[in-house]
Amino acid sequence: MADFIDSEAEESEEEQELTDKEKKKLKKIKAIQSDDEDEDDEDEERMREELKDLIDDNPIEEDDSDGSDEEGQNRKRKKSDDEDELDDGLDEDDYDLLEANLGVKVDRKKHFKRLRRIDDGESDDDDAGVGVGDAREAIATELFEGGSDHEEEGEPTQRSEAEAMDEDEEDEGEYSDDPDDFIVDDEGRPIATKKKKRKPIFTDAALQEAQDIFGVDFDYEEFDKYDEYGEESEEEEEDEYIDEEGGEERRRKEKKARSKKTSRKSIFEIYEPDELKRGHFTDLDNQIRNADIPERMQLRQIPVVKLPKESPELEEEAKWIFTHAFSKGTISQQEGEGGRNATKKDPQSTTPKIKKCLEFMRCEHFEVPFIAFYRKEYTQPELNINDLWKIYKYDEKWCQLKSRKENLAKLFEKMRNYQTDKLMENIDQPIPENLRVIQNEDITRVLGVNCMEELRDVYQHFMLYYGPEVPAMQEATKKKEKAQAREERERKRQERLARRADPENQDEEEPEEEPIEEEEEPEEEEIEVVKQASRGGTYSLCCRAGLESLAAKFGLTPTEYAENLRDNYQRHEIQGEEEQDPITTAQEHFSSIFKTSEDVLMGAKYMVAIQLSREPLVRSTMRQAYQEKAKLMVRPTKKGMKEIDENHPCYSIKYLKDKPVTDLSNDMFLKLYMAEQEKLLTITLSEDFDGMTTVSYLEEIKNLYTKDGFSKNVQEWNQLRTESVELAYKKLLLPLMRTELKEKLLQEAREFVLKACCRKLYNALKVAPYSVEFPDEDEDEWDTSSGIRVLSIAYVPDLSQAAFASVIGTQGECAEFIRLPNLLKRKNGWREDDKLQKEADLEALRRLMTSRRPHVVVVGGESREATMVQADLRELVSGLTEDEQFPSIKVEIVDNELAKIYANSNRATNEFRDYPTLLRQAISLGRRMQDPLIEFGQLCTPDEEILCMRFHPYQDQIEKEELLEGLYLEFVNRTNEVGVDLNRTIQESNVANLLQFVCGLGPRKAAAILKTLKQANHRVENRSQLVTVCHMAPTIFINSAGFLKIDTNSLGDSTEVYVEVLDGSRVHPETYEWARKMAVDALEYDDEELNPAGALEEILDSPEKLKDLDLDAFAEELERQGFGNRSITLYDIRAELHHRYKDLRCQYQSPNPEELFDMLTKETPETFYIGKLITATVTGITHRKPQGDQLDNANPVKNDDTGLWQCPFCLKNDFSELSDVWNHFDAGGCPGSATGVRVRLDNGISGYIPIKNLSDQHVANPEDRVRAGQVVHCRVTKIEVDRFSIECTSKSSDLSDKNNSLRPSKDPYYDSETELKDIQTEQDAKKQKARQTYVKRVIVHPSFHNISYSEAEKMMQSMDQGDAIVRPSSKGADHLTVTWKVTDNIYQHIDVKETGKENAFSLGQSLWIDNLEFEDLDEIIARHITPMAGFARDILAFRYYRDFDGGKKDVAEKYLLEERDKNKNKIHYFLSASKEYPGKFMLSYLPRLRAQHEFISVTPEGFRYRRQMFDSLNGLFKWFKEHFRDPIPGTPSTPRGSNRTPFTNQTPTLNVGGIEAIHRVAQNLPQHMLHSLSQAATHTPAYPHTPGAAAAAPFPGYGGAFANTPYTPSGQTPYMTPYQTPRYQQGHPSASPQQHRPSSRSRGDMPPPSSAPHGTPRGTPSSHQGTPTYRSTPTYGSGRPSSAAASVEPSDWKRAAEEWAKAKRNPHSNDGGNWGTPRSEGRNTPRDRGTPREGRSNSRLGTPHGTPRSMASHTSTPRTINSPHSMVESAGGGDATPLYDEN
Repeated sequence: MADFIDSEAEESEEEQELTDKEKKKLKKIKAIQSDDEDEDDEDEERMREELKDLIDDNPIEEDDSDGSDEEGQNRKRKKSDDEDELDDGLDEDDYDLLEANLGVKVDRKKHFKRLRRIDDGESDDDDAGVGVGDAREAIATELFEGGSDHEEEGEPTQRSEAEAMDEDEEDEGEYSDDPDDFIVDDEGRPIATKKKKRKPIFTDAALQEAQDIFGVDFDYEEFDKYDEYGEESEEEEEDEYIDEEGGEERRRKEKKARSKKTSRKSIFEIYEPDELKRGHFTDLDNQIRNADIPERMQLRQIPVVKLPKESPELEEEAKWIFTHAFSKGTISQQEGEGGRNATKKDPQSTTPKIKKCLEFMRCEHFEVPFIAFYRKEYTQPELNINDLWKIYKYDEKWCQLKSRKENLAKLFEKMRNYQTDKLMENIDQPIPENLRVIQNEDITRVLGVNCMEELRDVYQHFMLYYGPEVPAMQEATKKKEKAQAREERERKRQERLARRADPENQDEEEPEEEPIEEEEEPEEEEIEVVKQASRGGTYSLCCRAGLESLAAKFGLTPTEYAENLRDNYQRHEIQGEEEQDPITTAQEHFSSIFKTSEDVLMGAKYMVAIQLSREPLVRSTMRQAYQEKAKLMVRPTKKGMKEIDENHPCYSIKYLKDKPVTDLSNDMFLKLYMAEQEKLLTITLSEDFDGMTTVSYLEEIKNLYTKDGFSKNVQEWNQLRTESVELAYKKLLLPLMRTELKEKLLQEAREFVLKACCRKLYNALKVAPYSVEFPDEDEDEWDTSSGIRVLSIAYVPDLSQAAFASVIGTQGECAEFIRLPNLLKRKNGWREDDKLQKEADLEALRRLMTSRRPHVVVVGGESREATMVQADLRELVSGLTEDEQFPSIKVEIVDNELAKIYANSNRATNEFRDYPTLLRQAISLGRRMQDPLIEFGQLCTPDEEILCMRFHPYQDQIEKEELLEGLYLEFVNRTNEVGVDLNRTIQESNVANLLQFVCGLGPRKAAAILKTLKQANHRVENRSQLVTVCHMAPTIFINSAGFLKIDTNSLGDSTEVYVEVLDGSRVHPETYEWARKMAVDALEYDDEELNPAGALEEILDSPEKLKDLDLDAFAEELERQGFGNRSITLYDIRAELHHRYKDLRCQYQSPNPEELFDMLTKETPETFYIGKLITATVTGITHRKPQGDQLDNANPVKNDDTGLWQCPFCLKNDFSELSDVWNHFDAGGCPGSATGVRVRLDNGISGYIPIKNLSDQHVANPEDRVRAGQVVHCRVTKIEVDRFSIECTSKSSDLSDKNNSLRPSKDPYYDSETELKDIQTEQDAKKQKARQTYVKRVIVHPSFHNISYSEAEKMMQSMDQGDAIVRPSSKGADHLTVTWKVTDNIYQHIDVKETGKENAFSLGQSLWIDNLEFEDLDEIIARHITPMAGFARDILAFRYYRDFDGGKKDVAEKYLLEERDKNKNKIHYFLSASKEYPGKFMLSYLPRLRAQHEFISVTPEGFRYRRQMFDSLNGLFKWFKEHFRDPIPGTPSTPRGSNRTPFTNQTPTLNVGGIEAIHRVAQNLPQHMLHSLSQAATHTPAYPHTPGAAAAAPFPGYGGAFANTPYTPSGQTPYMTPYQTPRYQQGHPSASPQQHRPSSRSRGDMPPPSSAPHGTPRGTPSSHQGTPTYRSTPTYGSGRPSSAAASVEPSDWKRAAEEWAKAKRNPHSNDGGNWGTPRSEGRNTPRDRGTPREGRSNSRLGTPHGTPRSMASHTSTPRTINSPHSMVESAGGGDATPLYDEN
């Protein structure tokens, strides 16, 4: 067979060679004649006269202009030419004469078509070698010469030389019936009128497709003509006639060539380059089509380079591929064979097989499928087909790496030669110190590089030391090469002169090639472009400054340090002693560039850092360590915090802290990268990481560059060394390593996505055609041996669009289709019309199935309605089975993604131009059932529609070419496994697309084969015709023959050619003899009856006879004969003879419930899962009807307010009588109690929310919460895929899911702490922004401005003191802010609450400042602002007012001390405005050694100081001078006590007798009274509404001053422990308010003093001797009861107890004193929350007994520990500055 192939190939090559030779000969002859024409002008004139009318392009139109033409040219036609005949055309005699002389049949219908025939005839006869060809060439040359002259003279009616030459250069022997190029209009443009003449060409579907693509008629011959010969002829003309003296002639020829090109447009000028490339009609495509190399090998980015079989490179490459492809794992965790945890292959057995595969690929050009199927002995079991493809890809990487290594090695060689030449110029001088001579080791290191990173490292190292010399080296090399070229030309010239001088050599000299060489030299230089080093770089600057010697003193060379780093110990120690410190050493290297020691040392450190960072070993060592131990940190941006919700793929990884990159898995880094590209995240790779022995790698590598020693010099030099290492690592290496690591992680993640895409396509292609058998049916209609018929239905979930059903025949044709407009309507719908229309559609389907009898029915899986259609069709089939005795036909649902893409493709549009899109979908669905591989192949077109399929959510992140290559490889694998029937590709256009995936072929070669077969109208009857008919070259034939099957059974007796039965099997032609041998041996034929062909046919009928063969012995014999190990091949042959081309794909399986759920909902487990937060639309409420027992035990409830009855189940509450409720039950109108809410999702899934999951609060009737059509948020808690339903929860707690029990789980390295901080920061920022924002208002007032806080203060700067501005408030639209100027740079902002607003922009009818009401803004300014501004002016004008920088205490204290030093006999005091508390003025005074600071508040009523109001500044200071030593109100007199006795930690001032008196009182009390006292003293909580000084029992012992103050025990007060009392005598009040000493708070929830009415002090006396008059206001509204500790002796407790008992016995005596018993007349105790307070009206008038308030009372009411009061912190020395606004 191999001999046959070789012979056929030689024959084909001879034919091609003869054709080319003859064509070139013809071109040369024409070129010679054309040159003669230029030299002989007389011949030109004569020929023009003779042929002028003969080649006239438009003789009929020429009649009108004959005279003018002749007059203008002053020429006469020859006498022998008849004018009338020329007008009408040549007669029959002329045609006969031409045919007799030329031997060619001339077309007599067209005047100038015969010129085309002449040329074509010449081509035919030339190819055949006819002797009369020379005469025809002479005639043709004369014709073309005349045409050329006419063109040059500007006559538009004459044909140009270029046109004639183009016609002459047509493909061999093929005629063209197209006259377009010969018939022109008046302007010389071709007239295209006869395009229909080309119609016979388009028997080829591919050409028809090309016509549709380009929109014009054409054929391949035109492309071949322009591509192969047009430019080649010009080049040959120029090359053959170039000589030293022929410059002028050459220029004239080039000019003529340019005119030829423009005379007629080439194919490249007519069509866009993209169109030519898309149709594979470029020069490169033609070259690929004709080359005897598999097309995919040629299209590889680095084409397969052929090697000799024994090349040592194969061994080296095999080891490299094993290391990088099969041994080296990934950085991140990846699934599959390439992952880190994948099973490693054995290098001993795998490497030789990799080498053998490389030998097949690179030496014999065998493609992967051929090796996988027909060279299994050399690959299995270590290598499968995916491993072979990996070897194929890594071979490309190896070739690229090897090429770059060689180029870099050449660069090193050039530099070494340059250095050698430079040193040889001055051979006696020593080598300069700074010259780094390239050694053999450097070149060896280049050739030993194993990856692109290492190659880049070596190149960077080269450029560091030799970069500045590269330009000079290149210039020197160029001069050297030019000199060598000149010497070579001179040598050749001398040889030619010698030959000319020799009389024996008088032959024609060959043209010189010097001009060509000179033109090519620059091109060679352009190939080797080296990136020049920056001459102004810092390193070059340091070198010029001579710092190299200082850098060398650091002690280690970069190579030595690199070895230390690699071994992780100080392999090389720093030698020598540091006699000088670095500063002194640096002074020796001062220069004009570096003038200080610091600059010199900085330059030296930079040089060392650069040298270390460029050392290749340093880079590779650090790179490996960084990639193994680097950690990742992820933070979201502000945009990301908003957009990355729990439905975002990065939700669980948006906060990562110190996550090792080795823990990244699959496509995780790709998700992070995409989010970073969208500005949602920031990814940071760690700077430092764990070292080998310490926690810091950086510290480890620093220690490797230090010297042991403790002297000062050693330590200083070590400091410089470590700084250099740190600079090299952080600034130079770390950015590079981060970039490389990110690229690798991204590449690995993309590889994972690519594999996932290929795996999904593989799962789709591995499905075999649908097969079904009907053994019980005898009719031929149900026979499936020739294929199946499919009834397919496509629809869209839109009732307004009709569905389509089509019947696909066994050959994939659409046999019949119907339109089904009402298929989606429901049979059980409530509308009669819908039922009837649906039944009509089903009846139409029934008739179609009855007539066409499909073997299977498929429905497109567009939505959930597909299940309804499937149920309807199953019912229909069931009826046909019963009524029409149909077999049981299955109804399947198939994914329609492929069908939708195909329906919108260009191929479908061209094939089914008049069909609607849905019908095309239905056709595609049916064809997919017949053969998925063929239907998916429909998308593999130049439009690349296969990329429209969604294989993975992130497939767009892969390069289009890379993804397309990966997907096409799946088609290649599956197509070659299945095989392609070549004759079927000619008959069925949808099958032809698979031919490109056959091993060895591609789109170009496959199209050429189809074109050849269709044009020849030839059916392939055996594989030998692939060579004889299709002209397949040997290598392509070997690769593809076994995968191109020929259905020998269908040929039958229709052919006379010998039919080889093995051509219909996977047996390769190279092993036909072995198959025949096996058949003969199995049948045990004798030699005389030997008939291998008959034996094969017989063995195919009874293949079981093959099982007795000893194939192992046969394999040993073959190996002995030199065929190699072919044991697996023999077993494959036996299996193939059992079943020829058995389909190895998996049988079709109906989708399981989960697959069906994903198909119809278009969801995946990644997009729809338990816990997902979704939105759903409420469709209704579910109820549970009450059963009999429940109805009997029902208890209707009557509403007392409305008098209506309510159903206990459905909660309907409009029944007027009880009997109506029972009637409601009996009539069945009660739907029952609500059980939940029905919802529906957008993807068609139905959901259910149980009533218990509807809300966190109890819901009796869901209709109170939701209504139909409402959109609700909920979470998925359960998924039932078989029912297409889910269960949800809409509880607020579940939606927020603070425990993360339902949300996607977080990454183990998730940084929750940082997330909480960011959330808190965001919330604070929102609050701050909310405070700063305001709503613009529409208020007309001169003081109102729509400005912000800062703008208001800026405006105030130019206003007078006391002026006010009203502006919007940040608190909302119902607030305003009044800003008034206290003094310069101090402004008070007062909040105004609005009520009674008409809208959000208008002014409220009532304005409130605290508890004061105002009608409008003018009243606020007049009553509130203006008085305060006046009082503030009084202070500002006060003689002791000072500006202490905004009321700063330290400034005030300093000033007070200065004043005291001036005058120590007085107490100095000053006022200053407070900037911290606008509206307050700080009163600073120095009573003794420590300054005191208090605040005076300005109010509309006056000045408030120490909770007292003063209407004048003089009155305030008069009181101040008298009482400044009094304790400040609100300051605790004693420290806070223990929890048990919080009031004081001091023992009460009680004598023993007093304590005994208390015990006696307690013993004499009745039991119930003692119990009540105990309860009141220990367990009484402080209720907020306990009345304060509302009323009090008249305790005689307490005096009239405290008549209204009851005793109120606290919850914290110990049993019978008296309160601490002031130390003054009863009845002798002090002039100072000492009773204001407050007690410690007993509870942390004490209300602030601001709850008291604004502007009025609490409990102040109405009058006092010598003090200003101010109002007395009891402590109302404080929320706490007030009680007093009177200034009484201890013996008064007995009297107090007696009075208390009397009050208990007389409950009507006092409302407020009845603490332990319920009030009379059914009233509740004041402890109950929310109870209206009693006796408020009496509190102002006195007690119920009418006890008047004493006019000589003490200054204030003593307080209990529960009384509200201001808390002031004591600052040790009496600094009692309030911590809050006293307002």
